[in-house]
Amino acid sequence: MAKTLAEILANAKGGPIDCQGKSVMMSYKIPVAKGQEVEIEFLQYNETYQQGFEVSIDQRKGFIEVNGQRLNAPVFWTNTAPKTFSFKCFPKKPEGLMNIWNVWQNIEYKENIDSWIGNAGLYVEQMEDGELIFHCSNGMDQVNFEDLVFKMKAK
Repeated sequence: MAKTLAEILANAKGGPIDCQGKSVMMSYKIPVAKGQEVEIEFLQYNETYQQGFEVSIDQRKGFIEVNGQRLNAPVFWTNTAPKTFSFKCFPKKPEGLMNIWNVWQNIEYKENIDSWIGNAGLYVEQMEDGELIFHCSNGMDQVNFEDLVFKMKAK
């Protein structure tokens, strides 16, 4: 039986690995400064499963602030978050590390939020203007890096 993308990534300690000619990983880490603003825009997503992404700063020791709320590890869902929004990063020290990974819910089992299983993984395109475009494969079905695509720009 062929291994899933998540199994291959687990064996590679989260990646990156080469998959379909892309540098694929389980999550993506970005250095951030205290109070740094990050803008998000959802570009496309597969509506078969609820799609989103989770954010943590300094392994949940820091927090982000969105709409006046301080959150340690929020999930931003395509069906509830605006198409474009922003949040501020607050690492524990003046600088820290933000970690981002995709999550999804099977519509039949809404109590479960899944990540890092099956054919889950992502790759990131770095644009010339500093924007990052995340291409995420949820763990369901075949590898498809167009399951969730969103743009991120740190200011």
